[in-house]
Amino acid sequence: MSPRIDIEAFEDEWEDDDLPEARRRGRQLSERAQQKIREYEAGRVVAVDRGRVTVLYDGEEHEAAYGGSMRGEQVVVGDDVRVRPARHDKDVARILERLPRERVLQRTPDDDVGDEERVVVANVDQVIVVVGVDHLEGGIGFLDRVLVAASDGGIEAVVCMNKMDLDVDVGAVAERYEAIGHRVVPTSAKTGEGVDDLNWLLVGAWTAFTGQSGVGKSSLFNLLVPDAEHEVGELGRYGGRHTTVAARAYRVPGHEDAWLVDTPGVRSWGLGWLEPRDLPAHYPEFRGLGCLHDDCAHAGEDGCRIDGLTEVELSPERRASYERILGGLRAGEPS
Repeated sequence: MSPRIDIEAFEDEWEDDDLPEARRRGRQLSERAQQKIREYEAGRVVAVDRGRVTVLYDGEEHEAAYGGSMRGEQVVVGDDVRVRPARHDKDVARILERLPRERVLQRTPDDDVGDEERVVVANVDQVIVVVGVDHLEGGIGFLDRVLVAASDGGIEAVVCMNKMDLDVDVGAVAERYEAIGHRVVPTSAKTGEGVDDLNWLLVGAWTAFTGQSGVGKSSLFNLLVPDAEHEVGELGRYGGRHTTVAARAYRVPGHEDAWLVDTPGVRSWGLGWLEPRDLPAHYPEFRGLGCLHDDCAHAGEDGCRIDGLTEVELSPERRASYERILGGLRAGEPS
């Protein structure tokens, strides 16, 4: 008879910090141990905050800790994981395995310098990017960066133009993004305009909610998920206060299997993991351009046809945005 695999004993051995680092790195799970892990049900991570992990499984949320088989690995909100349930009152569930990620939304912390990417959220169906119409110039630059990250991660993106109560004309900007395939939703957290439209977009989906600090993201989130009760910060001279400090997924009331993931407010969205040659693929305006070279970066190369596009096909604002991002990625390349 084959010996019984004691996963917990194996975990305890992995979690022994006195083991030499070389031994910890070299330890591998046997095929039998891996099979044992695969027998556990899959759950989904709904919160990660200062090392504390909350996992949804069996229809409920449970506090969880990393099992020894996860040494060197971490999870983010949206990750699918194998979970061993808690076995007594003083125990917590153990995360034994992170399943492969189908989609990721990531950023680099230092703009486009370096490639230390941070996965913000995994396996979401869409991301809603909130832009404040009172600071459109800076907001659009941020928006274009998130759209590139979403495209690279295989995630649909929706543009939310908030603070419409300020009576700012955003028609041309909305048309610009609708023309390249993005849903644009005008909203006002103050008057409630457009909140129902946002709400219906959440049905049956996991949705990430992001935006720069001070764009009214937390106010909108409170309208969509009243139980969240996020602290609301105002936009000041030096930008908004970061009122969300850790990603967290919340059930959307009134909908079955609708989850909204609030993400920390940031002032910039770095794309440092991208190669400059990969950037054109994430600008829909360049599809089918037919340049002489397949790897054309649309930056003055022979045979480039970007100058043949009309302003309707490629707006000056989007072209300037592309050139800024391309310049940042090239500046971040090792010399």
